[in-house]
Amino acid sequence: MPTNKPPFTFHIEDDLLEKLRYIAKRETRSVSNLLEHLCKSYIRKYEQEHGRIETAHTAFLHFKS
Repeated sequence: MPTNKPPFTFHIEDDLLEKLRYIAKRETRSVSNLLEHLCKSYIRKYEQEHGRIETAHTAFLHFKS
């Protein structure tokens, strides 16, 4: 299925990638999906502690409604 999500490349230690692959397989996810899930979870926790982070995208959505 095509996606409109922008690709993102980063460097990671071999050991961490191997562990991510293990977890993704156990949770029946792709590594990409697992990383997106982890990012969302971390951002949710961060915003609970520090307040909502406004982005151009969220500001546009609030402006439209």
